Amino acid sequence: MTARMNIRPLGNMGNQMLQYMFALSVRDQAGKLEIFGHDLPLWNIKAPAPTDFSSKPLILRGQHYIDATKVANLIRAGKIRDCEMRGLGFQMSNYGTRQRYEAVFNAETVNVAGYGPEHVVFNVRGAEILDRKHDDYGPVPLSFIDQVIKASGAKPVFMGQLGDDFYSQRLRERYAGSIFQPSRGALIDFEVLRRSHQIAIAVSTFSWVAAWLSKARVIHVPLSGLLNPQQRPDIDLLPENDERYRFYECTPRRWTASAEDIEHLWAPRQHQQLDAEQIRQLKTAARRKTAAARVWRNIRTNAQVRLGLA
Repeated sequence: MTARMNIRPLGNMGNQMLQYMFALSVRDQAGKLEIFGHDLPLWNIKAPAPTDFSSKPLILRGQHYIDATKVANLIRAGKIRDCEMRGLGFQMSNYGTRQRYEAVFNAETVNVAGYGPEHVVFNVRGAEILDRKHDDYGPVPLSFIDQVIKASGAKPVFMGQLGDDFYSQRLRERYAGSIFQPSRGALIDFEVLRRSHQIAIAVSTFSWVAAWLSKARVIHVPLSGLLNPQQRPDIDLLPENDERYRFYECTPRRWTASAEDIEHLWAPRQHQQLDAEQIRQLKTAARRKTAAARVWRNIRTNAQVRLGLA
């Protein structure tokens, strides 16, 4: 009997793409799995939940402690039939190779070009996060932007959520003469990033997925907010073995949109560029911090399966 997974969509486009990538990874490892509940209209990917879905599925919760390989093993062993994803599972180990997903999120018919090697494209995350939507999301400091521009020797392009807010205004003042491209819609913005030669991402899953799926030669990543293992040890979105990536250390800091936080964005500082071994060390330390939570999540999952609640 083929197992089934129902996805409870969480968050924006980037989050939902990562949820679907998680489900595909489970299917690739389990051999057979029908996936439902997802709705990604920009990619023409949609499947409503079946009407006969179990009233007692295995609930995959715990946000980022969900393990795709463990779920696949349970399916292969015939211990579960229906499961429901209610988390996000932001762990590199939960995804296949980026090449696995290139055809899944195919937008070759979108007539848009990226920027060449003479430019570095900064994806700007502004809008609602400027008002403290989430402590682990915040705008990147201008010191990171300065350092990337200097290191790349390229002309900056600022693209995305540009408006009349304080952050956009400061960018226009500080980098006058640069290219500023307000959002042209999620799909076009995504594809411009994906098709550009050099990218500097925002603290954003949308930005992260576009960069990871891209054929960019260089990807600059600020270890800020949810991208910093010291701040969010339960999250791992750092592909340290991918030679395209350049990682920049940032001090762990919760974004509260206070006057102090805003001043912190403008303050001059130097960001250490971390190599692959240093990233591995940060990730190892993060796993130690979360070991107890991961063990507890496995205990709960195993208990749910043994008690026949899945």
